[in-house]
Parts: sequence; C-alpha cells; structure tokens
Amino acid sequence: MKTLAQTRLAVPAVAALAVCALGSSALANFNYSDFSTTAGLNMVGVAKQDADRILVTPSIGASAGAVWAVQKQNISHGFDAYMTIHIEDLQGIGADGMALVIQNSAVDALGGGGGAIGYGTNPTFGLAGIENSIAVAFDMWDNNANWPEPGNNHVTVQTRGLLQNSPELAYSLGNAATPDLSDGANHYIHVNYTPGIMSVYLDNALTPTLQVAVDIGSLLSLDNGQAWVGVTAATGGPWNAQAHVLDSFAFSGCPVPTPGTAGLMALGGLVGFRRRRN
Repeated sequence: MKTLAQTRLAVPAVAALAVCALGSSALANFNYSDFSTTAGLNMVGVAKQDADRILVTPSIGASAGAVWAVQKQNISHGFDAYMTIHIEDLQGIGADGMALVIQNSAVDALGGGGGAIGYGTNPTFGLAGIENSIAVAFDMWDNNANWPEPGNNHVTVQTRGLLQNSPELAYSLGNAATPDLSDGANHYIHVNYTPGIMSVYLDNALTPTLQVAVDIGSLLSLDNGQAWVGVTAATGGPWNAQAHVLDSFAFSGCPVPTPGTAGLMALGGLVGFRRRRN
C-alpha cells in the first residue's frame, strides 16, 4: 500500500514536467512511485531491489550502496527531486544516513562508507569520495570524533566541486538540524533547485528546512547541463547500523532552452507556480 507521501509524490513531478515540456519534447525525467520495476536504474555496492522498494544498504556494518538513474538528467536550469525514505532494523543506535547526489563522474559511482554516506571521502578509513558531485546528505550519526560536522540528525549540502566530495564541515554549503529520520516512519523529501538557490523540504512542510546559495552549472562540469542523479547510503561499524530503504523516487529537470522557447518557459513557470500554490 502506498503511503500518503508516495501518493502525493507523483503530482508535483508531473506538474514540473508539464512546465519544462514547453522547452523540449525530449526530457530525461523519471517517476518511480515504487520499485516493482527497476528498469532504467543502476544499483551499485550493496544496493538491491527488495520487493517493491530498494534496500540501499542492509543493516550490516561497513556497507555502502547507491542507485543511479542510468539516463543523465537535466540539471543546470533547475529541477525538483522527490523521494520517500525510511530506516529500519536498527543495530545498536543505528548509523549512518542517506543522500541525494548529483554527479557527473560515473553511472556506477560509489563513495566511502560510514559517515561518508556513500558519496564522500571517509578520511578515517581512506575511502575515496565521488568526484564532480554535490550531495544533499541526511546524516544520522555524530562523526565529530573523526572529523568536524554539525552532529547527528542534520541535513547538509556537501561539495568540493570537481574534487572528491567530503562530509567534513569545511565543505558544507549550509546545514540545519532535522528530526530523527531513523524513527522507522516514512519521510518525504523534496529538493527544489533554481539556479542560484537550493531548498530542501521535509515531510510536506511549506517552508524549507534548509536553503543554500549554489549554482550547480558553474560548480560542476556537466554534460550539456546534464548529470547522473541518485541516492547513496552507508553504515558504520557492526554495532551501530541500520537498513536504508528508498520507497519512491522522482525527478523533473528543465532542459537548456532553445531559441524562441525562453519566453514560453517563463510563462509556463508562472502558471506552474500558481497551480502548486493552489
């Protein structure tokens, strides 16, 4: 049975798709209300299909996994990403977290385990991070004993531009405290990017939990404005681990405007914005 968040997920994605369609008839958007099929997805590391969901990591220590949309997505002119996640099978007090990642490194990219959450370099264990990437990370473990960070239960936007990504505080564009996302409940995440600003919404809130200033098109080396989009996760030691479950995933990105479509896209964006507010 779909959760309320899963049912609502498809609506804004389709609305955004309709707006972007004014600029192009060939969009690389996706909408998985569940994972009864994983066609078009590449699972890396320990990630696997589990019935109609994706188990990004099991509750086993020192695990890292990722799932990527095989087709590159339109990034540089804005996007909306939606996912429903939940955490289960806690060992000890659980660890470590999940991340939405935009990267133009490889379709089978995978970063370090533990507090690197599958996207970054783990400086304690020497595990390499994903190059040319930006991550919206939901960190559920306090790694301050290993490197500076805001502590457990926070969301942060992490990037080192073209270099290997890192979970260290020095490479955070901004962070904010979150509720305990490892409570076993389904949590709905919406990331909206308009060139210049990224907003992160939790559980259908009307105001963002976090907003950061960023221009991804300038920060990363993209392929004609496109990159791979996916979700990563990781666990730490064997005594504190958790299963990271992805229940739904959708993405809608606006393409690079072609001559003569810019005005139509602006008009469409205004209409789409008004409809979303209604």
